[in-house]
Amino acid sequence: MFDKITIRARINVDDIDTIVLRNYLEECTEGDEVYYKSTAYANFDGCFIEIRGDTLRCKCSIHKLYSKGKVGRLDNSRPMTFAMAVRTIRELLMRLCVKMEDAVVTYYEIGITMKLSLPANEYIRQVSEASGRILWNDANYPEYRQKTTEKSKYYRKVLKIYDKSFEASEKGKNVGSNILRIETVYKHQSVPLSELTDRMYLEKIGRIFYKDWSELQFHRELSAGKGVKMSQLDKAREIHRIGVTRYKERYKKMFLDGKLTKKQWETMRNFANSWPEERKKYTEEIGELEKEYKARLLSCYQIGIVTPIKKKI
Repeated sequence: MFDKITIRARINVDDIDTIVLRNYLEECTEGDEVYYKSTAYANFDGCFIEIRGDTLRCKCSIHKLYSKGKVGRLDNSRPMTFAMAVRTIRELLMRLCVKMEDAVVTYYEIGITMKLSLPANEYIRQVSEASGRILWNDANYPEYRQKTTEKSKYYRKVLKIYDKSFEASEKGKNVGSNILRIETVYKHQSVPLSELTDRMYLEKIGRIFYKDWSELQFHRELSAGKGVKMSQLDKAREIHRIGVTRYKERYKKMFLDGKLTKKQWETMRNFANSWPEERKKYTEEIGELEKEYKARLLSCYQIGIVTPIKKKI
């Protein structure tokens, strides 16, 4: 379930030559300072590393590193468990000559990739909130290809949902059709790596992840009980979709423009004003896309979190 991660660690300066050779780092200078960083090779290797003094910083995708070890290519479109992620992290630390107790994580992502029955943008189109926070269309992507909660520097936690099939195709890759990806991004962190890889901590953040994404708010249509006229149901569905304020503003403008009679406008206004009571006559219907998404989310969550993590011997 882990994807991108940034690790900062203290290292033994005697190990620098080994780290440089293992990871194809280049020597750089900045004034009197000599430091080491990844070359363009990192784009194929999957790890971006920098060493300054006795401090090492590594940015990578644990999911992609796991995939590379398994199938020989960087890929995060297939399922991955926390147990697989922890094994990959331990292998990475050996490659970096870093001890678990000397490392902290400053950034990490937890995500799930889901294969669904329809294109991912059909699901993204229907969602508006996650865990009580508004999902905005990401301006860097076409509409309904990616939505995120607010990403300002004041938020240490960001929720992101996107069309993985579209993202891959834009990069000239093919991961299959109808692939939806959901991620929780944790920024500005300082979590000891030994804590992050502990089973209790993983179960905790896994539960938080599932709770947040199970509360993803889909658009739901209204159905009415006995005695409700179709014209009233149409009004109710529109108010449910756009809200009382926008509903009244829309039809007031139509009245002022002469497109509605005074009686029609007053009927709509009175219906909107009585909405808190009127709302009790209607029930929300859970759509097929929401049902499918939640079933897949639960299945993927159980696979990712339940797989036991063996303690290091």
